[in-house]
Amino acid sequence: MIGSKFPRLRTTRTVGVRARLLLIVLIPSLALLATGIGGATYLVQSGRKANRFAELASGTTAPAIMMVEAFQEERRISLLHLAGDNTAAPNLPASRKQSDLALAAVAAQGAAVSELRPDLASDIDGYNELYKQLPGLRAGIDARALPAPQVFAVFSQIIQVITLASLLAAEVAPDAEVAVELYKAVHALRAAEAVSRTSSLGSVSLLSEELTPETLAELSGYIGDGRGEITYVGAVLTGARLEQWKKLTGGADWQRVIAMEDALLQRGPVTAADNRKSTVPELPMDVVEWQRAAGTVRTDLLQLWEDQSADAHVAATASGDRISRNSILGGAGIFSLALLAFLAAALLANRFIGRMKRLRRDTLVLADERLPETIRQLSSGHAVADGEVAQLDYGTDEIGQVADAFNRAHSAAVAAAVAESQTRAGVNAVFLNIAHRSQVVVHRQLGLLDQAEREEETPERLDLLFELDHLATRARRNAENLIILGGEQPGRRWRNPVPLIDVIRGAVAESQDYTRIHIGRLPENQITGAAVADVIHLLAELADNATAYSPPESRVEITGNLVGRGTALEISDQGLGMTAEDLAQRNAVLADPPDFSVAALSGDARLGLFVVAKLAVRHGISVRLTDSDYGGIKAIVLIPAELTAPDVLAAPRGFQGLGSLTPVESFDRPAGITATPEAPAAAAERPGLPRRQRTTDTYPGNS
Repeated sequence: MIGSKFPRLRTTRTVGVRARLLLIVLIPSLALLATGIGGATYLVQSGRKANRFAELASGTTAPAIMMVEAFQEERRISLLHLAGDNTAAPNLPASRKQSDLALAAVAAQGAAVSELRPDLASDIDGYNELYKQLPGLRAGIDARALPAPQVFAVFSQIIQVITLASLLAAEVAPDAEVAVELYKAVHALRAAEAVSRTSSLGSVSLLSEELTPETLAELSGYIGDGRGEITYVGAVLTGARLEQWKKLTGGADWQRVIAMEDALLQRGPVTAADNRKSTVPELPMDVVEWQRAAGTVRTDLLQLWEDQSADAHVAATASGDRISRNSILGGAGIFSLALLAFLAAALLANRFIGRMKRLRRDTLVLADERLPETIRQLSSGHAVADGEVAQLDYGTDEIGQVADAFNRAHSAAVAAAVAESQTRAGVNAVFLNIAHRSQVVVHRQLGLLDQAEREEETPERLDLLFELDHLATRARRNAENLIILGGEQPGRRWRNPVPLIDVIRGAVAESQDYTRIHIGRLPENQITGAAVADVIHLLAELADNATAYSPPESRVEITGNLVGRGTALEISDQGLGMTAEDLAQRNAVLADPPDFSVAALSGDARLGLFVVAKLAVRHGISVRLTDSDYGGIKAIVLIPAELTAPDVLAAPRGFQGLGSLTPVESFDRPAGITATPEAPAAAAERPGLPRRQRTTDTYPGNS
């Protein structure tokens, strides 16, 4: 009905994949081109701004230093004049002339300052009003009609203008690196001003022979500021500037200034009466010497400020040039990339269509002919209905045809997976049956060997029987390995808890090179009966691994102690160890063992690792490999507290305690195998481990 109303909808052609690919590439290519052109333009402008900043900033640095030096000197001489130093007055005209020249030089850079920071116009006007007060201030100084604190404050405010301007210049730096370098320079300027203030104000106190507590507190603040700024400068400067700072702080003038400041602070407040009584301690320098040393330090700090600022300006210029150059190259590269992307898309679109057609043909051949034939050869004939396989639906274009081909391949793959699972189940059943039969044979062999050991009295033949007993015990463990990997449990079980020492001895007895294994200090506790067999098996595999991968003349150490979560055992060898990558892989398997299959072992012949992992997960035991103190490998086994019990009646550390390792049930028989007198279904008749009770030799673990 809908088709009858809208017949034209059926004739509408679907846009081909080639057109879609070209459209997909064209849109982002144009967007990339526009973004690249815009970004390149912006970066070029940023580079030019950086160059302009460096030009303006470098032009204002020299007048700023000239102004700071001039007004610091005028402040010093003015304060000396007000303090009664008659030698200061002749120097006032020259210092004032120098200050006026410096002020004129800074004013000439007003346009540059406004360009650097347009919002400074109002602040500059305020400082101009401060400069207009200079004639009246100087007249009051000449007449000695102004108090020294007022004169000190006015000159300090004028000098503070330069400090503020330096900070504002750092704020408008073209990038963070330049700004940081300029901020470093400002700290040198602050240090110079602090040294100047301290020497000027302190000299006034010395000339007036009076140091009030208020003035002393102010001096203390300036001294602290100066030393803090100098310390900070030394911490942030690098290269040539750091060497310059080291030379300054290691010089004699700086040391003399420090000594003078320390002596002034230690002397404390001084009154005129104290001076008349001659009770005031002498200072290391007089006023003239202090002024000379402080002037040298101040000049060096201002030079450091100038040099550090120049370094920042050079960095700004280099940054601007680099940004401009890279921007032009980047813009050209983006344009070329966008053009190449579109041309490549047109070429690849045609190839892609041809590849999809070939993929459709090859996939249909695989799904309809080759893969089903292979599956029919490997399976028992069971097939999966078409309705059980999910279908992909991507329309009727080329991609839809590829999806349909994959649908058929998917159906065939599902059928192959079903057949493979059935095959693996059958192989596993045969695998377990063979393992059980091997276990029965080994158990019978152990019974006969045990009987022969009891009846034999010749030492040489008894040694041979012990060796055969040991080999048979290891063969039993190998059979149990197969049972564990097949998903079942071995038959050996214990009803009562067994002392930990006996469990470890049992594991050692099952090891191939047991004479090299040394048992150290162990806690006196027990392992619950349900976990004894698996713990013995787990420890035996780790001990075997330690002896197999270490030199034959070296020892393997087994030690243990109680920890918060249970009992921790360490098995350390002296082998070559593993790489960090191999250790990580082994520990990953131990923490989360994969499904056992032929594929899981195809690249690694260490079967015991899977057995240890399976047993550890079964009982919640943690096993981790790490580097040992001897350069080899140390296996750390954490047995949880749930699997342990206190050893109330701890047996001596002699070897005769192995009698407690008597299993309640020897093994689980596969179907079709019956119990015989040599292999009973449930025996409390013989210990689960060989008992080597020799009269002349001692067991290596007894030491």
